Formats: sequence, structure tokens, C-alpha cells
Amino acid sequence: MNTKFESTVVTEQGITIAVVSVQPTVFQNSFNAAMIIKGLLPVFKGMPVVLMTLDPQGVPAYYGRSDLILILENFNIKEATWNQITAEIDLTNSCPMKETEE
Repeated sequence: MNTKFESTVVTEQGITIAVVSVQPTVFQNSFNAAMIIKGLLPVFKGMPVVLMTLDPQGVPAYYGRSDLILILENFNIKEATWNQITAEIDLTNSCPMKETEE
């Protein structure tokens, strides 16, 4: 399914990272979060992708590679320029307990 995201590209410490804003509920399922990152890699031409959400106080939280998160924690994400992207993300197989009816 085509899904719209807000994204920005950050270059810090010589590393370029795609940061994609998602709803906080995405962080509740690490498998889905990992699938979203995997689905976004072609959009950003293989650039590493980190998911970001804001808590109710506006403080960012990140999901992705820990080395990239450490870099982003020292970056003021609120100063970034955000753009809307559309990506094909398939989460239909995300629930291993889902049974197929025949």
C-alpha cells in the first residue's frame, strides 16, 4: 500500500541519514518498524533510515541503528527541512498469528 511520510535528510559527523517521521504506535511493534525501514531503503537509494516520532512534549524518539540514533540525539531535528514522500510499504504479513482462511 502507498503510504505518505514526512522525511528529512541529515548529514552529521560525515554520515548522511534519512529520518522519517512516523506515528508513535509504530514503535510499539519492532517487526513493523523494521519492515517500514526496509520498505523505505529504495526511496532513499540505500541510505540508512531512522524512524522518528515525537512524544507529547515534542521530544523526538528514534528507532533504527543505535550508532545512527546516537548521532541524531545531538542534532536539533526541529531545524531540519521536512518533505513529504510516498512509499510502497507492505505490512500485511506482519502478524505471525494471523491465520489464512481457505
